[in-house]
Amino acid sequence: DNLETCVFDIANLLNTITADVANIEYAKINLKAAEKAKNIAAFESCSKYVSKGIDMLPENKWASCPDLTLKLFSLGAEAEGFLGHQSKMESYCNEVLSQKSISTLRKKDAYMSSIHSMAHAELRYEDAIDVSLDVLKSLGIRLPRGDIPCLAQAMVSLRRTVRMIKKTPVEVIDSLPVMTDPLKLATTEFIGNLGAIAFLSGKRKFALLAMLLDTRQVQTTLSHGLYHLSASSLAVLAMLTLSVLGDVDTALCIGEYALKMQEKIESEVEKARTTAILYNSIFPHVKTLQSSLKPYLEGYQSGMRTGNKTYAMWCLSTHSVLIPYMTGKPLKSIEEQCQVCVSQMTELKEEEQSTCTRIIWQLCLNLMGQSNATVELRGRAIDEKENSSSVLGNSTFPIIKTIAYSLFGEYELGASQEISLLNHFELNGGHFITMMHMFHQALCLYAVAKKNRKTKKYKTRAKILRKKLTASFKRGNPNVVHYVCLLNAEHAAIDQKKDAKDVCKLYNDAIVISARGGYVNDAALAHERFADFLLGNVGDTEEAKYHIEEAIKCYTGWGAMRKVEHLREQYQGVLVGSSTT
Repeated sequence: DNLETCVFDIANLLNTITADVANIEYAKINLKAAEKAKNIAAFESCSKYVSKGIDMLPENKWASCPDLTLKLFSLGAEAEGFLGHQSKMESYCNEVLSQKSISTLRKKDAYMSSIHSMAHAELRYEDAIDVSLDVLKSLGIRLPRGDIPCLAQAMVSLRRTVRMIKKTPVEVIDSLPVMTDPLKLATTEFIGNLGAIAFLSGKRKFALLAMLLDTRQVQTTLSHGLYHLSASSLAVLAMLTLSVLGDVDTALCIGEYALKMQEKIESEVEKARTTAILYNSIFPHVKTLQSSLKPYLEGYQSGMRTGNKTYAMWCLSTHSVLIPYMTGKPLKSIEEQCQVCVSQMTELKEEEQSTCTRIIWQLCLNLMGQSNATVELRGRAIDEKENSSSVLGNSTFPIIKTIAYSLFGEYELGASQEISLLNHFELNGGHFITMMHMFHQALCLYAVAKKNRKTKKYKTRAKILRKKLTASFKRGNPNVVHYVCLLNAEHAAIDQKKDAKDVCKLYNDAIVISARGGYVNDAALAHERFADFLLGNVGDTEEAKYHIEEAIKCYTGWGAMRKVEHLREQYQGVLVGSSTT
């Protein structure tokens, strides 16, 4: 107990006066110091104590003190991986994995560090998946690798698991014991990590594998008790229940179970992941995005404390960049947060998050006039023409491009954007950014349909998107109300049977609801679209001029000065003599 309270002081003293001395007891003290440093998220200090401890090991360390040596190298790999020191992490991992006398089970931490780096720092998802499958095979667990076997097993397992959850009384879930079997804990950790990587890979066969793995994780919790991945696996099950089965109520119920379970689990290492999954895919259907800011911040803080930097960075990006953008916060403050976030993500070698954040950052720069481009995502933050191995980044590009096309009036281009990444960007069970994408693509489609009244395909596609958002609104989604209002106005605007007064009322409703919700960006867009209708369909230049001026005021307040220039150029003839010119 006395050593625990002053272990840092003792280790520091020993490391100062005993340089280049081999002493197993001194190495043990450095291990204790490293473990304590890790527990308080002091990974730099953890790295230093590990390095000192390894230096104090004898030359025949793997023969004379294998347990101590294994712990030091495994902990060192974890610390260096968190810090983004790839070569040092790899050297520690290789040292452990090359030991034939050490079992696969005891090499778990080194494998986990290596696989994490492969997937999240190097974006080598398939390699990481192959290594994980090989490790699981050596532990006696065989998994299907083909599409058809995976699909059949995954769907059956998903439905069975959801039934199990629905039939299990709440008090039983609340009283589940803690899992203690070492082999089961190790295999479940490998399975959980493999499932997360398979999901992020963006390939159908791996998405099916992820589904199968997650349902097995939940079944393991119900059968054998709680472990640190129990809550996050239940969160994934909630997402699958919504995206695959389309059952909103059950998904929400399972999501609430996951939150309660996360509170009960002693370890918070997966809290960031549980938060990201639930607040990305489930709760936005019933809760405002603004209400999720605190959970995302807590998820970020938890991830950084426990070393779960991957999901800590997703929580950070969502909290500081995406939600502020979608809710109309000033672009200048968002742009500043982008710089901070990308800097930390780059330092920690979290490339997916960095790429996705830089894409939004470039859109902000374009809107602010700090780039020569408007719809091309090219400038200080990113260049869309550069090849990227980021799976989610490559799927985020067309989403943000669609928004840029919509805002800068390139409607034909916006109408043609396609996204292809399985269910990541579906409205049900996918990321909530899909709501914004559907809205902007529908606006582009309606704008094109207005110019091509004889071609029905644009109106038909717009109508489908509008119906999806409307259905989500009717189920209680508070984040799409203003989207639905403006799309209703756009739909009515191309309906020749609609009275112009009724259409005007719909546009005014969209403006009021967007403004009351604080969505200054969408209020500006509603003013702009209303002005277009007044000019093209009603011929009321004075009223159109008023709404263009209001749009300019809103865009100026948002900080979108390049968009303001775009409006002034587009409506120069209408704005003659206006105070905004």
